Amino acid sequence: MGPDKHWRQIVTVEDAIRGGCGLFDLDGLKLEYGPEEYANLLMCQFVDDTASVFPMSLLMRAMVDAWDAWGDVHPFALRPFGERPVWIGYDPSLSGDSAAMVIVVPPDAPGGKFRLLEREQFRGMDFSAQAKAIRNATARYNVAHIAIDATGMGHGVLELVSQFFPAAESIHYSVETKTGLVLKGLDTFSRGRIEFDASWVDVAQSFMAIRKAATESGRQMTFRADRSASVSHADLAWATLHALYHEPLAAGGHEGGTGRSFMEIIG
Repeated sequence: MGPDKHWRQIVTVEDAIRGGCGLFDLDGLKLEYGPEEYANLLMCQFVDDTASVFPMSLLMRAMVDAWDAWGDVHPFALRPFGERPVWIGYDPSLSGDSAAMVIVVPPDAPGGKFRLLEREQFRGMDFSAQAKAIRNATARYNVAHIAIDATGMGHGVLELVSQFFPAAESIHYSVETKTGLVLKGLDTFSRGRIEFDASWVDVAQSFMAIRKAATESGRQMTFRADRSASVSHADLAWATLHALYHEPLAAGGHEGGTGRSFMEIIG
């Protein structure tokens, strides 16, 4: 019985193990998830997102039932989105953490909505295997843009991806770049210009892991996430922001913005 006089049956992963369930490796789960993720996903506790740049209340606006809302997406088809263009955002892995790739549908018109069609995480893969995963995605989708964090190991991934997709964009992290990425994400979410499936709690957790922090000099503010293996340094969020960053902030349908248009010439 809760303090609101409502009775609820709550079973945590630890309750399940004490009850005789042998399907879980508790030590492995604690290594896989950060303390907040573990408490929220496996211990039925609410998340404290007061320090998060992307609070849950903001992210919930983007959550939809994709199976019902997106009639033009066919996840089990050879080409889930046909010949319509998509963008790929990629966040490479460091030692011990995971890499992430997201497939994003760009807006049909300035000010329109982005959609997250697919997300994948990869662990224990070298940069050659990571580049291969991106190449496999280009065989399933009509990829019009790829954005990769080229800092550190990402440079090797970018070099291999550029062999089959020469227009791949490299993103080099700095205080200014991170600020631009986060501002673009905040603008997109706050204006209701992005959607992802409501069951993708890992995407929400990834965005909530991004927080403000001071630089080492203490003179500037930047944005960081825990880069341990447990939280995977918010890789799904950064991968998504890499893709969104391809659209300039002023081109998102703001009054006075300069939206881009396309013209096809048929000879």
